[in-house]
Order: sequence, then structure tokens, then C-alpha cells
Amino acid sequence: MARGGARPGAGRKKKQVTTEEWKGPELPEGKQLRPLDFWLAILRDDNAPFDLRMTAAKEAMPFMHAKPGPSRDGDQADLGNAPGAGDDWTHDLNPGADQKGLH
Repeated sequence: MARGGARPGAGRKKKQVTTEEWKGPELPEGKQLRPLDFWLAILRDDNAPFDLRMTAAKEAMPFMHAKPGPSRDGDQADLGNAPGAGDDWTHDLNPGADQKGLH
């Protein structure tokens, strides 16, 4: 019974070489592009390699979809109901304000 050694079909597969070359997305001439415009041009190009289109989708996502804000549930209560919220802080920040007639 043989153990170890090379077996047919084992190991990492060789990378497939594509023969067609992609020249890049068609970009408008004379216009300054934002990063989002560049990534969207690649994403929308049907001739672009799939791996590059996936990378373009990942790179364009932060420009298209905002991160969700902090939730107001659980530990983070509404700070407007906290003690001292909405109090007049003029006296605390500037103790001489009462003497000068600012408040």
C-alpha cells in the first residue's frame, strides 16, 4: 500500500491565462473624474474581467451606501432627557458673566 507522494489531480490548480486583453473602461475625455466615476465605469463595462468588476463593486460601495448610524436602543439613551441637559451653562463656563450683566 503506497503512502504519500504525488497523486494525480492533487495540489493547487494552475491559473488560466486569458488571451483577450481588456483595454480599460471608456472614460470621458477632458473631464475630471471622481473615484466613484472611475469605479462605476469599470463596474458597468461588460467586457471587464469579472474579478476586476467585483473589486470595483467593493471599492464603490462606501461611496454609494452610507454606514448605519449608531442605534438609539439599549445603552444609548436619548441625551436630551439626561440630568443637566438644556440647563444654562453660562455661569459654569464664564463665572464672571453674572457680574458683567451678560446673563
